[in-house]
Amino acid sequence: MRNMNWALVAIVVTVIGSGYVAAEESKHKAGQEKKAEKPHDTPGWIIVEEDVWFPLRFEPIRAINSVRYHYRRDEEKLAAAEIEKSISWLKLASGHAMPETKEKLTAAAKELSLLATDLREGKVVDAAELDAGLAKAAHSLAEWHFFKAKDSMGKDEVHYASHNLALAAQYLQHAANSAHYQFGPDTEEVLTRVYQDGKLVSESKHIEHDALGKDLQSVEAAVKHLGDELQTISKP
Repeated sequence: MRNMNWALVAIVVTVIGSGYVAAEESKHKAGQEKKAEKPHDTPGWIIVEEDVWFPLRFEPIRAINSVRYHYRRDEEKLAAAEIEKSISWLKLASGHAMPETKEKLTAAAKELSLLATDLREGKVVDAAELDAGLAKAAHSLAEWHFFKAKDSMGKDEVHYASHNLALAAQYLQHAANSAHYQFGPDTEEVLTRVYQDGKLVSESKHIEHDALGKDLQSVEAAVKHLGDELQTISKP
């Protein structure tokens, strides 16, 4: 399995809470074929085919969306539980992130952790503060997926690049909504297109390498512009 998949596999184990983590010990039964090498920084792991875990790729954004849903219904503890799921994704992503994104993922996880604690303790959490925390979390995940898409493009792996770029677009839209930020019409069109491209790749449709490369540049600009905007957001 490709290195880019380990974070997602580990995240599935943490977030879904299946009740166990399949640990791979250094000793193997006699005659058993060694399937793969254990990642150094992963406490436990399972081996699954990509088609098995890939449908779960939207779990982090579902958790982030659920935070606001429960918050608006005054269900603070349920909102905190969804925040903690989001934190699990952020922490595991940071463990597999490039230096460009590791710091932002870690910072977003810490900020959300404080919000979850306040909600569990019944403290008042301002809506603007919650939106800011969710926006930063979504943006850091968008950037993480963007760099994975860029890496796949460099390896001429259009399939993986399309999927990661589609996820980057999804998180960018969520972050922008949380930050009350409006992308320009050209950027909106690109984000819609790359999201559709990711769906087409799932249906085994071909995406042109050059066209995806241009969209990659547009998404990179969107990541930067929104990131600059989020820098101006401070806690009330």
